[in-house]
Amino acid sequence: MLGAIRKRSGSILVKLLLGLLILSFAAWGISDVFRTRASDTSVARVGEREITPNQLGNDYRRELSRLQTAFGGNLDPQQARAMGLAEMVLGRIVERTLFALGADRLGVAVSDDMVRREIRATPAFHNQFKKFDRLRFQEVLRSNGLSENGFAAMLREDLARAQLAGSVEASAMAPKALVDALYRHRQEKRVAETVLVADDGVAHPGDPDQSALIDFHKENAARFTAPEFRTLTVLGIDAKILAKEVAVSEDALEEAYAERRDEFASPERRTLQQMVLVDEAAARRAHTLLGEGRDFAEVAKEVGGLDAETVELGALTREELLPELAEGAFSAAAGQIVAPVQSPIGWHVMRVAAIEAASQQTFAELRGKLAEEMARDKAIDSLFRLSNQMEDALGGGATLEETASRLNLEVVKFDAIDASGRDAAGQPVSLPFVGKELLDTAFSTEENAESPLTETGSDAYFVLRVDRVTPPALRPLDEVREAVAEAWRAARRAEASQQAAEALLQRIEGGTELSNAAAEAGFTVTTTAPFSRSSEGASHGLPRGLVTSLFDGRVGKAAAARGAKGHYVARVKEVVAADPYADADGVAAHRKQIEESMRADMVTQLAAALRERYPVTVNRDALERVF
Repeated sequence: MLGAIRKRSGSILVKLLLGLLILSFAAWGISDVFRTRASDTSVARVGEREITPNQLGNDYRRELSRLQTAFGGNLDPQQARAMGLAEMVLGRIVERTLFALGADRLGVAVSDDMVRREIRATPAFHNQFKKFDRLRFQEVLRSNGLSENGFAAMLREDLARAQLAGSVEASAMAPKALVDALYRHRQEKRVAETVLVADDGVAHPGDPDQSALIDFHKENAARFTAPEFRTLTVLGIDAKILAKEVAVSEDALEEAYAERRDEFASPERRTLQQMVLVDEAAARRAHTLLGEGRDFAEVAKEVGGLDAETVELGALTREELLPELAEGAFSAAAGQIVAPVQSPIGWHVMRVAAIEAASQQTFAELRGKLAEEMARDKAIDSLFRLSNQMEDALGGGATLEETASRLNLEVVKFDAIDASGRDAAGQPVSLPFVGKELLDTAFSTEENAESPLTETGSDAYFVLRVDRVTPPALRPLDEVREAVAEAWRAARRAEASQQAAEALLQRIEGGTELSNAAAEAGFTVTTTAPFSRSSEGASHGLPRGLVTSLFDGRVGKAAAARGAKGHYVARVKEVVAADPYADADGVAAHRKQIEESMRADMVTQLAAALRERYPVTVNRDALERVF
């Protein structure tokens, strides 16, 4: 079967993701230094340091495994290689190596204690009590194909890189004058008087004559050209359809319920609050204070210095608690404080906030769901069998119609369908087997040819034949006469509204007040609320171009621009200056943004300098041998 990743690899999302990964590799300039070195077995060299095939292969396999897990299905090495995964992984290794060399040269040292502290502080390695858990640490490393020593080495390089980059980034301080100037520019607001000369407010242009229709039809041929249409014959099988014909006996349903009874049971859950304290004395004191009616979070803060969010454990089952805690927590009543209990990580004081009783769904409640699931399972078994039979029949030379007859299936015919799934009348066509995949296949198959048997989703197959291809063609005028006439009228209205707006603008620029000129022309003036250069202008319906023009001049500046419903004429009524001294938070946000940009630029320059000192070369032959 085709895996889900094969389909997803063709999606815009995955192409964008992998494209960004490849671009990040290209930013390091790897593509222009591919060279072959005689008798050199290394994949690449950074300065005098080698990147070995084993190092690249290990990192590549980990990244491939991560992508397979992230997107599901099977991404085979050939697909991954074709999409640039090997180059991306190599680029990442080169980056790490460059910064490691730079850190070594400057004497940047990362101690074992620093590595140990970083590992223990990593949330991915914490248990439910937000404490480092060695078993979880080992499990995460194992799932990512890493040894403890290998992970520690990578972490040491990352910490050295962070220190090296951090020493450069620390100097990124935005000058106050720059921050204030940017703040004033971005936060300046304007109030405008506006007039909308609407297309539907101008005089009716009348109806076009035959000559005007012919000319407009030719001049705007793209608007009235029919797309390519295809006539299709489709043969498919869908597990959802097959499932409707599958009967499941009552005995089988009851047996399935009995086998899965535990699956339909919900154990008792208790919503708990907990504080973990260093010694018994502190736990006894907290227990006493809680017994006096004090708030749990307040006591946790007072006695143990714990934040309110750290005391909330949520709803847990007995099995989810440490054995030392389970008995007390599941013996207390709702609202009761549990006596202090010691565990390997400290002294615990808990409160039972709520109790959710155990429950068991009955056979009657689940009968319909079980019948649906079992019918679907049987249908999927039949799906695989039928798909093999379809492939055998088609491979033996049978037509779609002959194959359908042998297997008691139906073919579906489409007389005319375009790439967007519409018929010749422009109406959406109801498509089986996930419409987009069927359309993609139909428009990539030659005329009078059959497509391969194609899997769609996880429960359907189809094969299609393109019986006829009708190329794009300009629709005859008689066929689209009314649409052409309406488009002609809309164009004339737009021209009329533009002329009226330009005349109004000329009068304003000649010294006439907007309110007077608008009143004489029969238009209404609207005064906006203050708006900035950003999207706030759009909230008043003003076109982007008009907003830009209004910010190019001072009070009295007038401009016109086309909008969605007609042409706008506007005049700057007031300029609302931004005061950086009155908005400390806003200025701080601008400073942060500028400094982040400066730091990114500095790190990029540092990387370029490292490449100058430690040239990168890649052995294309060795790289190809790895894959």
